[in-house]
Amino acid sequence: MMFHDNVFAGIGIFFGLFLIAVGIAIYFIPSFIAFSRKDRNAVAILVLNLFLGWSLLGWLGSLIWALLDEKQGPTPLTPYPCHPYAGAPNNPSVPRASLPPGQFCPNCGQAVAASDQFCGHCGRPMR
Repeated sequence: MMFHDNVFAGIGIFFGLFLIAVGIAIYFIPSFIAFSRKDRNAVAILVLNLFLGWSLLGWLGSLIWALLDEKQGPTPLTPYPCHPYAGAPNNPSVPRASLPPGQFCPNCGQAVAASDQFCGHCGRPMR
């Protein structure tokens, strides 16, 4: 009888350690994701995960932060988004044939008349 009790106690200890290891792995999933994606905020995500991960809100916050695509970034705004030629050199939806004859500002990329010496959008000199 003594042998069976020791075996079951050993299995219980092993199972308990296994559950602790799985729990720690689940707890640090946001940090694993951040470091595997080489996120520039990986250390901050680890700190948030370490100190506030015990609360569901802290864990979810660090998970969402780790999953955000930082390379996409915010959408840049053009100075005059309602203007038909706004962002024309960088905007593939504006066909080149519909652009007026002229030049593009080297600073902001907006279409300006060929005779203009200053950009009407950003105010910088054309040369």
